[in-house]
Amino acid sequence: MSDIAATDPAILAEQVAYYRKRAGEYDEWWLRTGRYDHGAELNAAWNADVNEVESALRAWLDVRKPRDAVELACGTGLFTRWVAPRVGHLLALDASPEVQAINRARVDSANVEYALVDLFDWQPQVRYDLVFMSFWLSHVPDDRFDEFWRRVRAALKHGGAAYVIDSGWDMTSTAKNHARPDRAAGVAERKLNDGSEYRIVKVFHEPGGLARRLRALGFASRVVHTPRYFIHGAVELAAC
Repeated sequence: MSDIAATDPAILAEQVAYYRKRAGEYDEWWLRTGRYDHGAELNAAWNADVNEVESALRAWLDVRKPRDAVELACGTGLFTRWVAPRVGHLLALDASPEVQAINRARVDSANVEYALVDLFDWQPQVRYDLVFMSFWLSHVPDDRFDEFWRRVRAALKHGGAAYVIDSGWDMTSTAKNHARPDRAAGVAERKLNDGSEYRIVKVFHEPGGLARRLRALGFASRVVHTPRYFIHGAVELAAC
């Protein structure tokens, strides 16, 4: 558990402001450019982990064939582009209109519906075959973890599943001018290209600990770790 009250409204507000302002430079992180370029060897390790995560997701979707899905914190569409062609309908949620504009341009798919939502206030109105989230769970404060997964449960149809992709703890995942993250703090400091600084919630989950917490809530986790940078996998309701 983190030792900082990450649910402080000021921190959650900074988190939203950070990702809104970061929209135009967000993809630099994924593409390993600018402040996120850590050199050929580390970039190659990153890209290998990216390929593992993307391939695993596509393979899972191709087998599972969800008819409808909701994506939490859809961002700039780096994963919306893989989910959308493999579902009948996708509701893409985010608190930032700036990232959703980039997502729309990237995905450009008639089966994707967008809605601006503060995910800490999200109350699912319908149920889905899939609740998908990439790099969102780590922004859920520890003391809201149980509440969040109760909402995921409420959003799932019988036989449905969640799918999680998120960050492992590795200093070379983030920008070269970021402070070394404390994996136990629950809050991290982040900078933008213009030098402005923000605090965000950042909880680094490991597959084993995540599985234990989810088991206590009635879920079975199949989340695994890539060699270095990410965690990923399906989370389903445990058999009774």
